[in-house]
Amino acid sequence: MFILSDKEKLEMILKATNISRSELARRLEVGYKTVYRWLDQGILPHPAQVKEIDQVFKEYVDLRSTVEGLRRKYPSPILQIVRDTEIRARFEVEMTYNSNAIEGSRMTIKETQMVFDGKTVRGRELFEILEVLNHKNALEFLLGTIKPGFRIDREYVLKLHEIVMRDFPNKLPGKYRTGQVNLTDTTVKLPNAQEVPLKMGQLLKQINTYGKDPLGKIASDHYDFEAIHPFFDGNGRIGRLLMITQLLGKGFAPAIIRVEDRYAYYIALGKADNGDKRKNVRRRRNSRI
Repeated sequence: MFILSDKEKLEMILKATNISRSELARRLEVGYKTVYRWLDQGILPHPAQVKEIDQVFKEYVDLRSTVEGLRRKYPSPILQIVRDTEIRARFEVEMTYNSNAIEGSRMTIKETQMVFDGKTVRGRELFEILEVLNHKNALEFLLGTIKPGFRIDREYVLKLHEIVMRDFPNKLPGKYRTGQVNLTDTTVKLPNAQEVPLKMGQLLKQINTYGKDPLGKIASDHYDFEAIHPFFDGNGRIGRLLMITQLLGKGFAPAIIRVEDRYAYYIALGKADNGDKRKNVRRRRNSRI
């Protein structure tokens, strides 16, 4: 995985905003000399300052050029992930931990790794263990299926859901929901169950067409999928797996939405609820790719 350093983030903020170092220091509520030491002397920021740098970075920097640059530098991320066992293992654990944690899982990343290793995790419910195993299996299915130019279809989406919801029969694994669901974090009304197949058909008809802005299209598709909410449960996890499928299929490295960024993620989805997709696409809330 590629992780931007704090120095790189600071340099990208300066370039994106065209502000001076002094202005950046004021925005970060530190002295000019502190920013100078970070940029020119190799001094690492304090963890609290790292968090603030990260927040400003996500607010102002458009990652398109960085991500496109990575695609040119690493043109075959699928092969790298599939063939490099260390990278694949780290990706699967981090993706599983973060995606489940966003949905409320209590499992720590250490406990997630223990489940991956077949070890006993004390103090956790069976369903929590199953959620880890199922997501791991879904990722392995994804990585075993994906190839450059891969086209997502109905069968693929339902298969992912079947795996993620395995051993949860009340969630209708591999089937669209048959009743209404309500979300507490949005006022937008979800389509009724009778509309789901039609709306998913419309989404899938255009999901493999990317145009001149594939990253923006992938972000937009992710929102559209979540707005349909086609399943009783697992919509967030399936939506993020589809996003990874699209990124890999188009030659991009997979993006992990970290649990510590979940509120920014919710805010971005909320803005799209109000009809503003453009800013959400421009401000991709991921510094880890």
